Amino acid sequence: MRVKKYFIIGMFCMISIPLFSQTMYLELNFHEERSNNLFAGSKSPLEIFRIIEKAENDKKVQGIILNIGSISTTNRDFLWELRNALEQFKSGGKKVYAFISNADMDVYFLASVADKIVMDELGVLTMLGYSINRGYVRQTLEKLGIGARELRYFEYKSAAEMYTRDSMSDADRSQYNDYLDDIFNLTRETLINARNWTADEFDTVLNHEFLYSAENALRRNLVDRVGRKDAVLEAIMESEGEKVKKKEDLNFALYGAYSSSLTGTETIYSPPGSGGLFRRPPVIAVVHANGQTDMESGMAAFGLSRTIRDLADNRRVKAIVIRINSPGGSAEAADYVAEAVSYAKQKKPVVVSMGSMAASGGYWAAMNASHIMATPYTITGSIGVIGSWFYDNGLTGKIGLVSDSIQRGAHADLMTGFLLPYRNLTAAEEERYKNYMLNLYRLFTEKVALGRGMDIEKVEAVAQGRIFSGTRALEAGLIDSVGSFSDALRKAQELAGIPEGKRVRYNEYPKLGFMDRLRNKIPFLSIFSRGSSSQDNAVEILAGLFLPADIRYRLEKNGQVMPILSLDFFQGKH
Repeated sequence: MRVKKYFIIGMFCMISIPLFSQTMYLELNFHEERSNNLFAGSKSPLEIFRIIEKAENDKKVQGIILNIGSISTTNRDFLWELRNALEQFKSGGKKVYAFISNADMDVYFLASVADKIVMDELGVLTMLGYSINRGYVRQTLEKLGIGARELRYFEYKSAAEMYTRDSMSDADRSQYNDYLDDIFNLTRETLINARNWTADEFDTVLNHEFLYSAENALRRNLVDRVGRKDAVLEAIMESEGEKVKKKEDLNFALYGAYSSSLTGTETIYSPPGSGGLFRRPPVIAVVHANGQTDMESGMAAFGLSRTIRDLADNRRVKAIVIRINSPGGSAEAADYVAEAVSYAKQKKPVVVSMGSMAASGGYWAAMNASHIMATPYTITGSIGVIGSWFYDNGLTGKIGLVSDSIQRGAHADLMTGFLLPYRNLTAAEEERYKNYMLNLYRLFTEKVALGRGMDIEKVEAVAQGRIFSGTRALEAGLIDSVGSFSDALRKAQELAGIPEGKRVRYNEYPKLGFMDRLRNKIPFLSIFSRGSSSQDNAVEILAGLFLPADIRYRLEKNGQVMPILSLDFFQGKH
């Protein structure tokens, strides 16, 4: 039986690579197929980066065809990381060819890494630039009969502005203008260098026409060829020169969906193995920490902190990489994770890789790591806390609900009401909130100073809730380097003393169970999946039906003081 097993494994390995070709081109197909299967999902970012690294070291792979005709994600941090990985692939003299169809400026940013860009003849390219849009619902809440009060004592901590204002405060406008300048200038510089444009040519592309058909994009030097598969093959042949005389000489392998493949090859390019039959390579654990910093939902700090501590005690695990995508939430949950990171750091290297956002409570969770890395597009920092108070300002009266109550205690009626508390805070109650918030802010800044080895005065200078791009966060001392997920993996290997080129096994955590996958497919289900009081259930159901995600979450956490950013911004593309 053992011989038969090894024979089957050997045969699988043989059919997963071209048998006779000396060179081939790897198609990375980022077109995601829709599926009704609850267990189907996008490829892991870790797997994608490892595929590119494998191709970089694979002598048979001559180049990569980047099929982003319909890429499913346009998160700028991920596209930057992917572009960096492809730049590294090219550094060894290999080529990249990109195929685009319906693309915006972010997808084009990724495509610009290619030696040649091919655009579908019926494709559309929109070059609009970057903007940040903040939504405000003060007037909506007033019409609904919902009162909102912003409990804010730090200059840049603006998460509750959307409930009490109709436009950005000066501080909010200032911090997001700085962020927008940073990411726009980086994209601008990257495209100018990649396409050999002048600054004036870039400005013309962006500000004059902005909407491009394939033919117009070709005339403007936005792309190099127009067409589909044949155009891509012709671009490859043009680059190869005498090496390839006809299309039939080209060999391909595929990573991604076959049905939407550009090349149509059935040759599968699999992720690299994690070791031989008898060797046990060192393990680097990759821990995903996504969503709000809550104890049981979002980042699920109870389970996440236990996972980190268990990995710290596991002798086979040589380093831990934590990928954080979080706008914050509960200070308690963030601190659970931060303490687990601190515990783990005493035993092995812990590297944090920041994704789209690791700010406020998300930064709190990260601050004790051995090394913190962010992309230039990552929103980070926001060291501060915010509170908001929603109350019934005529809501129940509009729908004919009446309440009556008796109480013991001066503040016992503070949370009394049908759907929301029936009254606003008194001046004395707000003063208590203020004292609590100032104390929590002091704890936050002290913990940052301790975790980052900074003077408290330097922390305070970059605190007050101010957000930073990854570039400015590095200047502020809040992170250790600007880099990608792949860079974080390499840094973990380096800090663990694992020689470069040595095979490493990557284990990802947490493992998703059935209910986790179900909630990912049907997010609305989470409204009904938690035990709570009857009033909480009423608020959650009402909010889930009528209100945006940010307001739903804040209503559920009404009156709680939190290190958090606006969730509407977190869920949109920034």
